[in-house]
Amino acid sequence: MKAYPHFPKRKIVDLNTLWDFKFIEADLKDIKLSEICYEDRIPVPSAFDALPAYAGKRGLGIYRYQTEVSSGKKSVLKIGGAGMICDVYVDGKHLAHHIGTYTPFEIIIPKSKKSAREIVIVTDNRYNFEKCPLQENFFDFYNYGGIIRQVWLEELPESPITQAYVLIDDYEAGEIRIRVKSDCDLDTLSYSIDGDEFLPAEFNEDGDIVATVPDPTLWSHEAPNLHILTLDSGSDAIEVRFGLRKVATENGQIQLNDEPVKLLGYCRHEVHPSYGPALPDMQLVYDLQLLKEMGCNFVRGSHYQQDPRFLDLCDEQGFLVFSESMGWGQQERHFTDENFIQAQLTQTEAMIRSDFNHPSIIMWGFLNEGDTTGEFARDCYTRLAEMIRFLDPSRPVTYASNKHADDLMLELCDIISFNIYPGWYSGDRESENVIGEVLPSIEKHLADMKKRGLSDKPFIISEIGAGAIYGWHDPLNGVWTEEYQSELLQLVCRKVVSDDRIAGVALWQFCDGRTYQGAGALARPRAFNNKGTLDEYRRPKAAFKEVKKIFNDYKESK
Repeated sequence: MKAYPHFPKRKIVDLNTLWDFKFIEADLKDIKLSEICYEDRIPVPSAFDALPAYAGKRGLGIYRYQTEVSSGKKSVLKIGGAGMICDVYVDGKHLAHHIGTYTPFEIIIPKSKKSAREIVIVTDNRYNFEKCPLQENFFDFYNYGGIIRQVWLEELPESPITQAYVLIDDYEAGEIRIRVKSDCDLDTLSYSIDGDEFLPAEFNEDGDIVATVPDPTLWSHEAPNLHILTLDSGSDAIEVRFGLRKVATENGQIQLNDEPVKLLGYCRHEVHPSYGPALPDMQLVYDLQLLKEMGCNFVRGSHYQQDPRFLDLCDEQGFLVFSESMGWGQQERHFTDENFIQAQLTQTEAMIRSDFNHPSIIMWGFLNEGDTTGEFARDCYTRLAEMIRFLDPSRPVTYASNKHADDLMLELCDIISFNIYPGWYSGDRESENVIGEVLPSIEKHLADMKKRGLSDKPFIISEIGAGAIYGWHDPLNGVWTEEYQSELLQLVCRKVVSDDRIAGVALWQFCDGRTYQGAGALARPRAFNNKGTLDEYRRPKAAFKEVKKIFNDYKESK
């Protein structure tokens, strides 16, 4: 499944196949790539450290592939995600250095008289804050390495079209603006919408093409109608898909197309024991069908940019998405480090530019559970929020906070998003009725926001849940049993659907996922975060049918 945008006039070389592979526990500076003896072949995409032969190993995962392209033609190599650190070589020449596993990137490959080209991609899955400040080993999810998302080559014309962004001016009338990133002569551009006849591009004073969708149909979670824009310069063309819809916040509510919408769903890691984060199409569809069965309309992409194939499916099926860039629990030492801040700005900008056209994305977020209790965080949070609003003023900005009333940065948000765990990370370790904390805790957070003057902003519970070991039952129905988790999630879901002050919930989490492998796993049985409503193989726990009933009953009542 090839994600949008599409380039119908270009010769595409699909590189998603078996590559030569070598794992080495060495530093890149200490090896000669020309002398590597490749002893294995593994698929691309793949998290090499999810494979049995390399499970849990940290070092260099070196991929090699030899392909054919047209001689004398410039190409672009597109990599959907690779890391944690990645270096790209073509015909022995170093062309790119990239950090961050989940951020897509592109490399221009210069012309050559040769048609045979050798591509070597060196990934490094070792933690190194100086080299890659985006991922660290204290994160409560396992950091895999390798080429985890799709890779392909496109032969380029002399003046390529790079990207097209669709800005919605009037979603009901279908009035749009098209912002083009291109090296071609803009006077050569024409456009077509939904296969209609091509029209010459007419530009406004800002340099945007002004257009009207000929037969506008709205996009919503209930009716996810999509439109396709084609831009053509003669020598190149691009197809992007978009939806006519409007997202807004008003009077404590999230609005879609000027109607309030209640967000009901889950936080979801892109992970599976057999694939790591390199999920096949089948698994993406499987996950969304399970979410649909449970009556969900909302997915929080935890805690990194999501696979564009998954976002395409969300567009098609009407899921609403909280999209966030990589972050987890950063502290003062991070927010006073300019290298870290620049890495955050770079990856967040890349996320917005690559995923802008997805109508399913209704909010942008960053820096999950950062320490926002001190002024040391203000510069970083302010710069991120301001950059997002500059790049995309059409969507609300938020971040998931676990500092709650002590959070000094909440005024930067359009939506207040709280991660809370009453009844699990209990303040009263002696009580046998910690589940009794759940409803009073939610009420307290709502009251705190009102007291602070923030009740006009929508409030969502961006994480809440309890752990359960699949198949574990006990007469006392205590913690770690399926019954305890089910009871807690029932309390939460009933509260959310019945309280207009709560704009939505992303239950933690969709499925169990691998996490700490060291001493941190003492609080994570099996070295998994076990708060999934399904286990890591998507087997439903007892809470599945209860959440399903509450969410679907709510949908039917509306």
